[in-house]
Amino acid sequence: MSLSTPLKGRWKLLNKIGQGGFGEIFCVYDLETQHKAAVKMERIDRNKRALRLEIDVLRKIQESRFSATFISCGRNQVYNYLIMELLGPNLSSLRKKQPQKIFSLSTTLKLGVQMISAIEDVHEVGYLHRDIKASNFALRMSRKMRSENGYSPGYCCIIDFGLARKYITSEGEHRPPREEVGFRGTARYASINSHDGKELSRRDDLWSLFYLFIEFLKGSLPWESLKEKEAIAKMKKQYTNIGMCKDLPKEFVTFYQHIESLEYEDRPNYKYLRKLLTDMYHRYSFDENTKYDWEIMKENSSSEKSNIKNQKILDSAPALTGTTNDLSRSKKRSLIGGFPKEFQKNEIEKMNGMVFPKNTIERSQNNQTKNSNQKNNIIEEINQNGIVDPQDLLDPESEINEFEKMMKMINGEEKSDTSSSVDIDDNRHCCIIL
Repeated sequence: MSLSTPLKGRWKLLNKIGQGGFGEIFCVYDLETQHKAAVKMERIDRNKRALRLEIDVLRKIQESRFSATFISCGRNQVYNYLIMELLGPNLSSLRKKQPQKIFSLSTTLKLGVQMISAIEDVHEVGYLHRDIKASNFALRMSRKMRSENGYSPGYCCIIDFGLARKYITSEGEHRPPREEVGFRGTARYASINSHDGKELSRRDDLWSLFYLFIEFLKGSLPWESLKEKEAIAKMKKQYTNIGMCKDLPKEFVTFYQHIESLEYEDRPNYKYLRKLLTDMYHRYSFDENTKYDWEIMKENSSSEKSNIKNQKILDSAPALTGTTNDLSRSKKRSLIGGFPKEFQKNEIEKMNGMVFPKNTIERSQNNQTKNSNQKNNIIEEINQNGIVDPQDLLDPESEINEFEKMMKMINGEEKSDTSSSVDIDDNRHCCIIL
């Protein structure tokens, strides 16, 4: 299919953003609204068609806050396609970008409450998701952020219903379990029921969510390195879920105990599970101002870049050595006045810790004649008393030259003629070069 041919003459394909067993995902540009969207495309000659099921589920959960917006669907000579809201990064990619590839407890709890609600909304319209994993939850982007390639920290949406199944009959009854069922889901997060070939129900979506919580907080699951479904199933059965919750708040044990108690047709107590997480959230003194991990990381990165830029600007200014040719303390304050407050605070603290020379070069030069006369008088007086050789006295001009030499050494303009460190008299006041 040519990327230059707009779908229905309206949506122009821009670039591929994903691919899977179902087909391909492209970013498209809506020529009418002038906004970007996402399109899922599935070849019409594909044996197993999942897109129609995804369209059905997505259209039914449009009332959910945790659903991507359905825009359109259709087919051409090659593809069936679904056009939907363009979402931001998924939770899997966000976690892997964190320094230790884990989410903090506060971020996990906030996401957990949303994910429970998203799963509940899917269940309430009569469907099981059957492939709950981090990559199937993505952040919603605001319209402004879409144009700026950003994303909203507000909440995440549940996506990808290619493995969904209706568990409610047309009469509103729960469908009875089938005797033989093939494996469904992703092996790393699938419930033991799925490994055992049992019919899945609402509880199994929550088992997958429980495994996600462990991965969020610990960075991996015990069977992370295993590839074969059979080996993964064996290890899942060997692990006690209480053991998996080691070093985690007790509420996670309570969470798994609730879903473990559910029978095939039982409706999970979604409200109770959300309350477990919200109570824990407040118990650890988190509030509405607590930020997501990716927000903090982005702010730290921006602050670091800003500080580096500001420091370069500051370093390009003359060194603050206390001479009349350099910046005064007031000029220094004026220079940093346009920088962020935190940066200003740090620089002023540095400046307050500096000690300026009591006698500047200019003052010494203006008083050179006076000092010379005073020196001659002192020499004459000392000679009369026979106390000391006049050469042992400190020449004010020599002191100035020595000070200039010392400042050049500190600034790296002149090397010391000795390998040992320079001894500076405590009574001689000098400043630290920024």
